[in-house]
Amino acid sequence: MSLAAEARDAVRRRPFLYDALCAGVVNYRAAADYLDLDGDPEAVATALRRFAEELDPMDDREATAAVRMQSGVGYENEDGVADENTSDAVVVSAGDARVTRGGELTAIRVSGDVDATLLTAVVERCRVQRVLVDAAGVAGDELVLVVPRRQGATALRLAEACVEER
Repeated sequence: MSLAAEARDAVRRRPFLYDALCAGVVNYRAAADYLDLDGDPEAVATALRRFAEELDPMDDREATAAVRMQSGVGYENEDGVADENTSDAVVVSAGDARVTRGGELTAIRVSGDVDATLLTAVVERCRVQRVLVDAAGVAGDELVLVVPRRQGATALRLAEACVEER
């Protein structure tokens, strides 16, 4: 495998670096040192520059999504029986997990132009701010994040910021 191919593979294993290349905000020499591939760091930096030229730039489209918070949610009980009012159930796309009304958690719901990239951004922002994400998923035009009740307001603000920054 060529050094350029190794560099591309190494970048693809590190989504943050891939995104930085797409955004054009990479110090190529520092990235080459970080990747620590067998080969001359200047050659790796050159391979990264060439790879960045092949990538599509970051998406500049204007995204529209509504963010809202729903407190007092929980999971279905072990028997699969939910509370009486399941018409407002939130389905988290993680296996068969269902989050329903009645519990000590908070659901952050983002509706509209959502995708896995937005989900990743929100979850990562929560991680950095030490907001515990109990469950998360995206399906169709809805993204759902389940957090402890006391961290709901913070998670809401983080989700709103991610939507605004898209």
